[in-house]
Amino acid sequence: MPASNDAEKDLLDFIVIGAQKAGTTSLFQYLRYHPEISLPAGKEVPYFSHDALYARGWAAYMRNLARYEAISDPMRKWGTVTPQYMVGGVLQATADVAIKNNYGERTVPLRIHERLPDVRLIAILRDPVERALSHHRMAVMIGRERRSFDDVVGELLRPDALDRARRRPQETTGYIAWGEYGRILGGYFDVFPRAQILVVFTDELERAPAQLLSRIQEFIGVRADFEPHNLGERFRVGAIERGFSWTSPSSWMSRSSPLSPQGVQRALWRNSAARAVWRVIPQAGQRRMRRPYERVAYRVARQNRRSSPNAVRANAEPSLATLAQLREHYAEDASQLADLLGVTPTWQTLPGTQHQTFARYLRRDKGGQH
Repeated sequence: MPASNDAEKDLLDFIVIGAQKAGTTSLFQYLRYHPEISLPAGKEVPYFSHDALYARGWAAYMRNLARYEAISDPMRKWGTVTPQYMVGGVLQATADVAIKNNYGERTVPLRIHERLPDVRLIAILRDPVERALSHHRMAVMIGRERRSFDDVVGELLRPDALDRARRRPQETTGYIAWGEYGRILGGYFDVFPRAQILVVFTDELERAPAQLLSRIQEFIGVRADFEPHNLGERFRVGAIERGFSWTSPSSWMSRSSPLSPQGVQRALWRNSAARAVWRVIPQAGQRRMRRPYERVAYRVARQNRRSSPNAVRANAEPSLATLAQLREHYAEDASQLADLLGVTPTWQTLPGTQHQTFARYLRRDKGGQH
């Protein structure tokens, strides 16, 4: 997409729209190293899904992206990785506003299309049962959820609760509704031409990351054969999520903390001299410098999580009956998704039972998920 002139650009060429807990962090970490792509320094910089940000206007949003660096070269493809766009509505809106404006699955797609009619959209989808488990685990870890997964599913599968979760998306009510991909993507397919939407699966990212990344890069319109140095690495974003407070040592390795790897990176990246030095260090050297600190941060966060009695209670293993309930709930939506895509979702084609779903969840999320 051409820039308005050589010095300015006020458009995004692509958006990774989600889903949450499906691999968006990994895609962000891979794409950020492509020499023809510009991404903000951090993932999850929403605009269309948050009324307060949307009201400030597009120019303010783009200035904010530029303030966090990597969106700079107008000759590159600019994009964001924003899983908030795959929750089926507006995340931060009062109930009265949401009802008055009739917010729904088409709200965010229509807002995007109005501003960016030619943008390319990438959705990555994970088995919705595994996604729900991972979403709940994250909420428990950061202190937003105290209910067990069984209790949550029992409450949220009630028709009235499901209706509220769909009409007014929220973190602690979205465990089930945010995995209704057929419903949510239906809004995008209603608004955008199919040629502008690429849907991929987390299983593909895990099985063959190079091939999948090549497809995504080709879709964006950049060199498809580029492979970043970190390709295939798993990013344990869920392990470092607590809100930061100097009075709470358990939060000192949260992503918002200035002591965390992310905090140090933000501080250095705001310093032009530090950026210049970092850029001349070979990628192999950057990895050697970064990894020991990231390992320490992960171990500290994991120990804090294990020592929390609340997490022990709320992280009780889900029952097979609950997993079966969820499978049944998602069956109709999976058919809708298959009709949209013309292919069967990978989690339905792979052999599996509720036992295997939970085994995969343990392998992925206990070791860290994308």
